Amino acid sequence: MSLVAIARKDFQETVRSRGMIALVMLFSLLVAAFAFAVRPTAESEQFATEVLLSVFIGPFLVTTLVPLVGVVVGYNAVSGERESGSLKLLLSLPHSRADVVFGKVVGRGAALALAVFAGFLLPALVLIAAPVVFNGGAFLGYTVFAAALGVVFVSIAVGFSAASSTQRRALIGGVAIYVLFVLLWGAVTGRLVGAAGPLVDALPVSATQLRVFLRVSNPTTAVEALSNAFLGEQLFSGETANQQLSAAAMLVFWTLAPPLAGLLKFDTDDL
Repeated sequence: MSLVAIARKDFQETVRSRGMIALVMLFSLLVAAFAFAVRPTAESEQFATEVLLSVFIGPFLVTTLVPLVGVVVGYNAVSGERESGSLKLLLSLPHSRADVVFGKVVGRGAALALAVFAGFLLPALVLIAAPVVFNGGAFLGYTVFAAALGVVFVSIAVGFSAASSTQRRALIGGVAIYVLFVLLWGAVTGRLVGAAGPLVDALPVSATQLRVFLRVSNPTTAVEALSNAFLGEQLFSGETANQQLSAAAMLVFWTLAPPLAGLLKFDTDDL
């Protein structure tokens, strides 16, 4: 129950913070603005829910803003309490270091997921009430993928926080991962595959298969692949089913591996 207690405490503190309230308001305003941009302009047109999500909200909001918020929410989870000295008090209670790390992942991840759902809720209610054909199932399902992406980046940031002795180092690590995955991944992996041409030829996979694997290894593009398949009603089916399974597996990996790696370093540290 120690993990649950830490998760509950972090969840309550994060949800009540002014930053999280501002995030919900920002999400609502941006989603509403994008919905206004794709509104029907003629009586014969229908509201394109899938276009709103995959073309506007996805690239401009979910895959750029949500990961950044995840880093901000998680980077000081352990390192912040370590610098303030409250971590020693926390560990003097019947909490293990694993309880601390994974409790903070659960608590802060749940808080960010709730913020994402709340931020998407108001525009959804407006669209339901508006005289347009609105696909509520697609909207809700896409919100689940957006929340999952936020949880992944919270896990990555908490992993850095557990492995770092200061908040500054944890923030640098989290921002570096954000820049790599969100801004540079395509260019970096493309150059690596191109530069390692002879080595790639020796592998039992083609260069195209390697590029697909590298694409789904990035949590942002993994969520993009899964959400697009969901909106196209081909989730875990069709020609890209194997690619989608790989994407789902990588999301699980990035949710669990960083906190575990951070815990290994955290366990050896003398506080």
